[in-house]
Amino acid sequence: MLNKIIRLLFWLLFFACFLYFLIPKFKYLSDGIPEYMGKTAFIDRMWFVLHICAGVIVYTTGLFQFLPAFRNKHLSTHRKLGKVFIAVSLLCILTLYFIIPENLCTSCRTSQYLDTTLWLIFISFAFYFIKKRKIILHQRFMVSSFICASYFVTVRLIDKFAMGFFNSFAKNEDDAFLFSDIAAWLVPLLVFWSYCGISDFSKKKQSL
Repeated sequence: MLNKIIRLLFWLLFFACFLYFLIPKFKYLSDGIPEYMGKTAFIDRMWFVLHICAGVIVYTTGLFQFLPAFRNKHLSTHRKLGKVFIAVSLLCILTLYFIIPENLCTSCRTSQYLDTTLWLIFISFAFYFIKKRKIILHQRFMVSSFICASYFVTVRLIDKFAMGFFNSFAKNEDDAFLFSDIAAWLVPLLVFWSYCGISDFSKKKQSL
């Protein structure tokens, strides 16, 4: 029961943050993308709008992928949404490879390329392992891909609440942005895979 409550609170908090950071972006769809962002060409605007729309679908379908109560009761729908999640993730990843080179935060680009590439690798592994019926590995790589996708939220949370920490030891502002950007996806991945490792070790120990 406690795990269910914690999981529910996590998703409520996550989507509250997601909507808080996303809603201001919708003005770009009505008012246009500001010129200072350098996305004045039609193709640039197309990738930007596609990225936002695909990202919303990734987050929405991701919710139903990771809720056990929904997954266990609606397995067929879970599988269909899983296919949508993977397909839209690939679209979102594609748009990022066009958007990142023009990103205003030049020091963040290396981190963003790494995060995007890991997202591609993880989603590919998730697809591969479900085809091999290796459910646990499939689930873990699906979660890992969602962590990479969650960069939109985590990097903004760090920017809002933790930049003072990175500024305290970084040599300059560019380094602080780079370190914080890497932390936005690397720390959650390390925490998740450490948890998986500890869980596997505990299960093996109990079976002895």
